[in-house]
Amino acid sequence: MTLLAQLTEGDKRLIMILCLIFVLVFVLVGYIGVLVKKVMTFQGKKMDDLVHDVVVTGVITDSHKLMRYGIKKNHRLLFRNSWIPVLIMAVAGLVMLIYCIIYNNWTINPFEWSEGVGFGTLLFHFDWDGAPRSNFFGLTLISDWPEVIHSPTWSWDAWGSYIFVPGMLVGGIWFLIDVQAYIARSYKLFKLSKSVFNKSLDKFDPSELPPEDVKPE
Repeated sequence: MTLLAQLTEGDKRLIMILCLIFVLVFVLVGYIGVLVKKVMTFQGKKMDDLVHDVVVTGVITDSHKLMRYGIKKNHRLLFRNSWIPVLIMAVAGLVMLIYCIIYNNWTINPFEWSEGVGFGTLLFHFDWDGAPRSNFFGLTLISDWPEVIHSPTWSWDAWGSYIFVPGMLVGGIWFLIDVQAYIARSYKLFKLSKSVFNKSLDKFDPSELPPEDVKPE
């Protein structure tokens, strides 16, 4: 209680902000973990669909053939799913190349905002360097929201960045999702190769067999 009484209003507000940030980060990480788990489960079932028929019909009879067949099918599915995001990123890169040729500017930063040629012109920017700061338990931390130094503004000179940045962002995230799905299917294939054709006597109990089924040599 004595420590709380010594805290200023700014310190208390800073503690509340830090706690809120911690909770938001914790919730976000939790949701990402749940999403990854669902994708892993869904893509694992896809691998079941890819190899089900050849296993139950006896076309494949050992784990090595199952691995080779599953890897081939998985590669084809990755290519079929990922060519669109790769094409989006290629088109975005081509647009930026054309932009650089037209303006003869090969040092452009597609994320900047101050010169009016980057995607950053469509975003808010804050004066973090000049933000109010407080000393909190020996640490110098930002104690208040910084001043807005730039508001979203459309700039025709930034048309190349307006296409390049969203294209790379959408295509990159899409491709990473496809890669994560590929890894999930590969993991499920590895588990199937170890379990489907596994011959184990760990749970075998000879006493449970009928007497007539036990034939001594």
